[in-house]
Amino acid sequence: MKRKKLAVLTIETEAKDEFVSQLQELFSDYLEIAGYSIREKIKHTIDADLILISAAVATSIVKPYLPPGVENIYIDIVFSKKKVKQLNKLAPGTSAMLVDYSYSTAIDIISILYEIGIKHIDFKPVFPDIKEEDIPAVDMAVTAGLLSYVPSRATQIIDIGWRKIGVSTLMDIATKLKFLDQRLEEKLMAYAADLLPQSYGLTAALQSSSYIKNQLEVVLEVIDDGIAVIDNQNNIVHFNRNLCKILNLQAHSLENKNISQFTRDTSFRQEVFKMDVAENRLVELDKIGKKLVVTKREINVQERSFGSIFIIKDVTQIENLESQLRKQLSRSGHVAKYFFEDIIGHSPVMTECVKKAKKIASIDATVLISGETGTGKELFAQSIHNHSIRKNRPFVAINCAALPSNLLESELFGYEDGAFTGAKKGGKKGLFELAHTGTLFMDEVGDIPLDVQVKLLRVFEEKEMMRIGGTNIIPINVRILAATNREFRDLINDGKLRKDFYYRLNVLSLYIPPLRKRKSDIPYLIDYILEGIGCQSKKVNETTLSVLKGYTWEGNIRELKNCVEYMGYMGNSELTLNDLPESSYTLLPDDAEKTIFNELHDKESQIAESILKILKFRNAGRRLLYELLIKQGLETSEYGIRKILDYLQKKQLIQYGKGKKGVQLTDWGHSFIN
Repeated sequence: MKRKKLAVLTIETEAKDEFVSQLQELFSDYLEIAGYSIREKIKHTIDADLILISAAVATSIVKPYLPPGVENIYIDIVFSKKKVKQLNKLAPGTSAMLVDYSYSTAIDIISILYEIGIKHIDFKPVFPDIKEEDIPAVDMAVTAGLLSYVPSRATQIIDIGWRKIGVSTLMDIATKLKFLDQRLEEKLMAYAADLLPQSYGLTAALQSSSYIKNQLEVVLEVIDDGIAVIDNQNNIVHFNRNLCKILNLQAHSLENKNISQFTRDTSFRQEVFKMDVAENRLVELDKIGKKLVVTKREINVQERSFGSIFIIKDVTQIENLESQLRKQLSRSGHVAKYFFEDIIGHSPVMTECVKKAKKIASIDATVLISGETGTGKELFAQSIHNHSIRKNRPFVAINCAALPSNLLESELFGYEDGAFTGAKKGGKKGLFELAHTGTLFMDEVGDIPLDVQVKLLRVFEEKEMMRIGGTNIIPINVRILAATNREFRDLINDGKLRKDFYYRLNVLSLYIPPLRKRKSDIPYLIDYILEGIGCQSKKVNETTLSVLKGYTWEGNIRELKNCVEYMGYMGNSELTLNDLPESSYTLLPDDAEKTIFNELHDKESQIAESILKILKFRNAGRRLLYELLIKQGLETSEYGIRKILDYLQKKQLIQYGKGKKGVQLTDWGHSFIN
C-alpha cells in the first residue's frame, strides 16, 4: 500500500530540518516526510497529502506552491518542561533579551512563555536585523536553540531548546491521514511526557482506559446539557445527571438499559434515536411537557463506528440563559443591538451599500466607514459585527472626539495600579482588553491626537499592547471598525492625521450615502420613525411628503428623525405642513414652487402665484380676486379662480375663512410666499 505524504513548510532552513527530524522519529513508519523552506526557495508545487505550515509563514507568500484541494494545518509550538524550568529560577523583574529569527517570531515565543506562566521576566525581542543601538543594555539572553544569534554583550545565556511540535498537531496529523494505532499512541505519550502543560490534556488522554473513564465521568457531570453515549447495540454506555433531570427520569432507570427503555415518550425514540445524524433538532415531549433541542453524532475512529453521542438541551434553559447573557452584556454596554434587517432602505444606492457591508462583514479585517453626520455609521458598524464570525463576542464602542488625549489613551489601553494620580486602585482594563476576541468600534477617528495615533498604529500592527504604567505585553485579538465624517485627505494635508495610520485603517472601506442621495427611502423612514414612537396610525399627506422629499437634509437621518417625531407628537391623524416644527419652515427647497405647481399649466401657475401674493397682504373672496387679477392683465374666470383656489387649499397654502372673512393664507402659505 502506497504511503501518504506529509510536507513541512517553514521560513528558515534550520526550522525545516528540526521539524522534519521530530516527525521522522515519530512517523517514519507511517508517512513519507519532506521539508521545504522559503529561505532555500521553493521551485515547484509541493506534492503532499497534507501540508504542515510554520505559524510564522505568511500563507500568501507560499500560496503559489500549495497544491489545490490539499489541507494545510499550522504547527502548534511547545517547549521542553525541563529546559523552560530554568526561567523560573530568575528573580521577578529580571530583564532579558529574547533572541530569535525576527521580531515577529521573538514576540510569538514571548507570548507562548507568557501563556504558560513565565510572566515575571521582562523580555525584550532581539533578532539578527536589529540595529546595534537598539540592542537592549542587559546581560541576560534567552533563546530557543539559536545561540549563534545571541549578541556578544550577553554574559548569561539560557537556551530553552528548539521548538517542539505540539501533541495536538501530531494527533491532528495522525487523525487526518488515518494511521493512528496503539503503538503510535504509546510513542506520542512518551514524546509528550517532557512537554509544557499545553500538552498535558492530550497526554492524560493517552493514559489508561480506566483513567480516561474516570475523567469522562467527571466531565459529563459538569456539563449543563444532557449527555448520553450509546454503543452499536443501542445500549446506554454513559450518561450524566442532567440527562435524568431534563427527561424527569431516575438514574437507575437508565443504567445498563437499551434505547427502547430510554424514555417513556414513543415519538422521541422514533424521531431521534432512529436517525443517523441530528443537528439541533427540535423535539416536543408531550408526556412531560417539554421542548428539547437534540444533537446526535456518530462516534467514528479510523472509519470504524463505535456508537453515537446525544447532546440534549432544554429549550426553556436555553431561553433563560440567553436572556441572562443579554442582560449582562446590556448592563456592560458591550453588545451590538442592531442588525442589517434594522437598516431601512430600498433605494438602489442603499441596497448596494448593504450588500457591500454584508460582504465586508464576512471578512475579518479592519474597516473604515465614512459618511456625513447622521447617516447611520454606528448602525452599520453594529450590523457588520452581528453578521461576522465575532457576533457572539463583545462589541465595544468609543467616540474618539469626546475625550482629550490623555483620557483617550487610558480608556483605550487601561492602566496599572498607581500609574498616575487619581488612578483607580487595582488598575483598570482598557477597551482593547474588554473587546478581546470581539470588535472595537472607534467613532470619529479623524479627531485622534497624533501621539495616540502612533501608539494605536503599533497595536494594530503587532496585535499586542501594554497598559499605562505597566510592563507586561498583553496579546489582543480585536477587529477594528473605524468611522469618520471628515475628509481624510484634508486632515492629512493639515498635518492632523498620519498617512500610515490612515492606510492601516483603510483596509476595507464603506461609504454610507447621505439622505439626499436616497430620497426614495424617505417614506419608509418616516413610517419607521412614527412606528417607533407609537404613532403608526398617523400618516403624512402627499403635499408634506413631497416637501420632505425635496429638502436637502444636511443632518441626514438624525435631522429627519427629529422633524418627524415632532410632527408625530404634535399633529393629528393626518400630518400636514402646518405640523412641521417652527424651526423647520426652511424645509422648503429652492425648487418648491415647481413641486407645488407641478399639476398646473403655465398660465394657471402664474395666476396661483399672483393669488398667493394678493392674499399675503389681505384676505379676499373670489369676486375681489377676479377683479384684482384682471387689473394685473391676467385673463381668467371666476370658475377658473375657484378651480385654482381648491387646488391651493389641497396643497394647504390657503384656507377659506368663516362668514365674510374670505380666503386667507395658512402659516405654510405665508412661509411659501416669503
